[in-house]
Amino acid sequence: MAMTTRMMIYAFLLYGGIFAAIVAVVARVIKYLIRYGIDYYFEKLAEYQKHKED
Repeated sequence: MAMTTRMMIYAFLLYGGIFAAIVAVVARVIKYLIRYGIDYYFEKLAEYQKHKED
């Protein structure tokens, strides 16, 4: 079956949309890990310093 120009455009849009969705999810996961990873680090640091002073 020969691919027509219209089919190629649809395939490009479909795979482009899938790629964009994957990139968006990965960016959100990285943003989440950075935000809450830093919060977690500072919580543990404060907890450590609190125990160190005791």
